[in-house]
Amino acid sequence: MAILIRLFLESKFVTILNGPLKAAIGLNEQEIAELADYFRVQDGRILYNQFCEVVHDSVPKFANNAPLVTGLEWEDPFHVNSLSVLEERRLHLLLSKIASLVNLRKLILRPYFQDYELISKNNGTVTIDHFARVLNYLGIMVSAEDFNLLIKKFVKDSYTLNYVAFVAYLDQIIKYMDRKQLLDLGGDVLLQWPGRAISAELPKLPRPEIGKIRAASIFGLQSIFHPALEPPVQCEDLERLIRRIQQHIYYNRIRTTEFFKQFDSMNCGRVTVAQFRRGLDMMGLAGVHRLWLSEPEILMLICLYRDPNDPSRVCYCTFQDDLDQERVIYHFRMCIVFAVFTVKGLQKAPCLQVVAPPPEITEIPRKGAEMWGEVKTNLRDLCEETLAKIKQKATIRSIDLRPAFNDYDRHNNGHVSRSEFRQVLSSNGILCSAEEMYALEQRYNDDMGFNYFWFIKEAESKKLEEPLFNEYVQRIKRLNEEPPKRTPQSKETNIVEILAKIKGKVVRERIRVIEFMRDFDRHNQCVISRDEFWRGLDACRFNLSPAEVETLMEVFASPFRRECVDYQRFCETVEEAVTQASLERAPLITPLQHLPSNDCDRNFLNFEERHTVSMALEKIAGKHNLNLMYLFQNYDRVNCGTVTRDQFTKVLAVRGLTSVISSHELEVLQKCFGFERGLRDEVDYRAFCRCLELLYTTSYRRPC
Repeated sequence: MAILIRLFLESKFVTILNGPLKAAIGLNEQEIAELADYFRVQDGRILYNQFCEVVHDSVPKFANNAPLVTGLEWEDPFHVNSLSVLEERRLHLLLSKIASLVNLRKLILRPYFQDYELISKNNGTVTIDHFARVLNYLGIMVSAEDFNLLIKKFVKDSYTLNYVAFVAYLDQIIKYMDRKQLLDLGGDVLLQWPGRAISAELPKLPRPEIGKIRAASIFGLQSIFHPALEPPVQCEDLERLIRRIQQHIYYNRIRTTEFFKQFDSMNCGRVTVAQFRRGLDMMGLAGVHRLWLSEPEILMLICLYRDPNDPSRVCYCTFQDDLDQERVIYHFRMCIVFAVFTVKGLQKAPCLQVVAPPPEITEIPRKGAEMWGEVKTNLRDLCEETLAKIKQKATIRSIDLRPAFNDYDRHNNGHVSRSEFRQVLSSNGILCSAEEMYALEQRYNDDMGFNYFWFIKEAESKKLEEPLFNEYVQRIKRLNEEPPKRTPQSKETNIVEILAKIKGKVVRERIRVIEFMRDFDRHNQCVISRDEFWRGLDACRFNLSPAEVETLMEVFASPFRRECVDYQRFCETVEEAVTQASLERAPLITPLQHLPSNDCDRNFLNFEERHTVSMALEKIAGKHNLNLMYLFQNYDRVNCGTVTRDQFTKVLAVRGLTSVISSHELEVLQKCFGFERGLRDEVDYRAFCRCLELLYTTSYRRPC
């Protein structure tokens, strides 16, 4: 088949591209020259046919090709996205930690996601917000960067996550750890090599110099690669440091475990070094003073309580036990334990004697002060002689050193400098030699300066005064001693008045006495002991005196067992106020309701007072259309039927009734309608209004 070759001159090719096609193509002269060189043949003409095929006929036809992606990849329930090598390694470390946490807590993640899927019908996916809420609810705390990495790996359709693949990854990691024996019997990950799980906190290669360069620079030794070059721990300094921490937690009542437990989410008794430092810092922030620890002291504690299996962690439980317990002494078959507060498992050792706190903690001086018991004898004697001389001069001359020290103590922390201490003594005419000044400074100096509070306390001469708490002790003894026996009144031995008092309480408050007594009768014998009967009455809150309770127990005592009380007969007698027994056998009888009376000693009136009340009520009842009930209800916000005496007087004053009756009549009225509520006497205005209505109806209203 012959191929048609079309050629024309180069000048025509350039003219066409520069002429009508220049606006559409937009080529400059250099680009046109390059095209002409590319399609030029040997005789100098341009092969424009080939140029047109390249421009118009080179579009590929993708419709003729078979599809490479069928869409089945997105239908795979375990489909995940691809990440870089670094991101994949970090994701594996993160999933290993999450898997160990899920295995330790025995969590099943799938039901938490399926609850959402039953509602949204997402076919194996959940939204990013719901995925975050599930992790937060299960206590799996991840950082924002780690959460973004999880989203990048398991995201699907740009807004949902494939939780099926996420759960499958965790199951595979747990099975791998179990197969490789990386888990102990409790489900925790073993940290001893071989078998150590990869953690994001560990370096890629073992580096023994991590965590030791700063310690070596502090102690001045290079002890990185050989344990024999490590600086020796000073036992005396370490012991004093532990006692200082014990004194701090004792005086401020600090529970050490509360500051480290929040970092130990798996409750394994270990925290990281940084978390241990943060716990020490929070433990030092006390309400009284702050415990300041230097960097060598913190490193000393970290080195002492470091986990032998994992150098990056600290055993805070051992640190807590050492702080709580000081030492154990066996003396004459008796074990004595010196502890700061108490000892664990004390209920299992009843013969154990605990001394809290030990004297070593209470007697330890402040930081920077000398142990006075270890100072030389001649220096202590000189200090005592100097104190006696200062005390004598201050007593004879009536010198008060406290204002002079307060002028120099700007922060009011009880300390001044050494030079200020010498100035105070010299300005008050107390002259001491250099040796005596040195002895005093050795006694009262610490890291904050000269403790003048302690110095004034020992140097001031005080009179012997009786302790202020003696009067308080005597008052407490009088309160705790048994009340003197008194002769019971006649109404306390009258069973009728006692039962009336109990029935009134039962009717007003709807109390079922049998419910309080039945619990003491475990064998259903219908009798209980006298002590249990007394406790049942106290539970009912009848407010009976001991004489009244004794009268009840004598009346309702069991005839065959005098030490017991027939509570069932007592309950039947009391319940007659509400109902009548065996009423089903006599259906024609109409039971009468017991009407409780509010009469008591406080509202008892004699003959003269009753006459005064009747006269006052007649005066008030003569006034028609008073409408006192409306005014009383304005003051009775809780609708209890009573008002205070002041409110009762105000209502009568509003209606002008205080000018009708005298002050004595008003007082007797308040006493007549008095009602005890709480710890004060109020007035029953409802009974007062009913009484006025009755008097007005019977005396002043004319019959129709």
